[in-house]
Amino acid sequence: MPSKLISIQEAVAQIPDGTKLAVSGNMEMSPMALIREIIRAKRRELYLVCVGAAAVNADMLIGAGAVSTVEFSQISMGEYGFALNFRRKFEQAAIAGLEHACPTLTAAIGAGASGIPFIPVRGLIGTGYMKIRPDFHIVPNPYNAEERIAVVPAIRPDAAIFHGYKADTLGNVLAHPSQNNRLLAQASGRTFATVEEIVTPDALRKEASHSGSFIPALYLSGVIHAPGGALPTACPGYYEIDEREISIYMEKSASEETFQSYLQEYILSRGYQEVIL
Repeated sequence: MPSKLISIQEAVAQIPDGTKLAVSGNMEMSPMALIREIIRAKRRELYLVCVGAAAVNADMLIGAGAVSTVEFSQISMGEYGFALNFRRKFEQAAIAGLEHACPTLTAAIGAGASGIPFIPVRGLIGTGYMKIRPDFHIVPNPYNAEERIAVVPAIRPDAAIFHGYKADTLGNVLAHPSQNNRLLAQASGRTFATVEEIVTPDALRKEASHSGSFIPALYLSGVIHAPGGALPTACPGYYEIDEREISIYMEKSASEETFQSYLQEYILSRGYQEVIL
């Protein structure tokens, strides 16, 4: 079987302009090495799907001009404040936005993974979501004539990226247990993961038996060995949030002009190893 271990450049080459790209992570476990490489490759017109509450992962791609549409439930820098690039671009109508409640986003990814066109979600009828999302519909419950229920369309990304803890030499990955990366990988046409370590299959199986989320190589298109690949977000058990880098990011995100200088200094003029070191 061909190796699933590839370079970060080989992964990004399979994410062309216009890709419907799903990204997981927030202020921890964001696939930042992949995101920076996507920016260096000057990708444009991405349809970004933020799986879970997104943070700097989405904000950086949006600020770099890589995104034309974003589907999200929340984009925030957490205790560090607003996601300023996202907020600025959204207020300027420079990007289109499709807002979700957290349950609808998770359910839509689940429908995509299951190969079904839509899925029912409770709790939406009577809320503003039914007004701002014309693609959410109310249908009769076929098993209870007196009940109506909302349905949301499936999400099937062209590609997905996430950061995991470890991979083995066969391409199986151990990821954060509270993120839906396995479901995301099942829903997506292609999935790429960066990881902190490459270990033997036996070592990964032993660790997966008592911790983490095991994602079979079957669902992955490529695995990249990228120590520090989540920085400046945290990777529990390996490193904490780089507060200095986040502070610089927040300061530089205050305006379009200062963020462009940030991109040039911290991303475009550097390679992966230079950023980590």
